[in-house]
Amino acid sequence: VDIFLCPLLDIFPDMVHSYIIELKYAKYKDPESRVEELRQEAIEQANRYADTDTVKRAVGTTRLHKIVVVYKGMEMRVCEEV
Repeated sequence: VDIFLCPLLDIFPDMVHSYIIELKYAKYKDPESRVEELRQEAIEQANRYADTDTVKRAVGTTRLHKIVVVYKGMEMRVCEEV
C-alpha cells in the first residue's frame, strides 16, 4: 500500500473511516493508454491489500475507503474511490 490510514480505535473508538490510497505515476511522454493501465493496476492492488487479514483486522468497525490516484507528469489524471 502506498498509504494506509489505519484507525487508532484504541485511542479514538469513535473513528468511522479508514483509507487505502494507491498512487501510480506515468511519464509525461507515455501514451494516454498507460494512464488506464495504471488505473487498473492500482484498483487491483488496492483490492488485494484490502483483502489481507492484516488490513481487515486493522480497520475494525470502520468503513474502508479505497482510493486510486494516477498522475501523468505533474497532472492528476485519475482520483477515484473504488
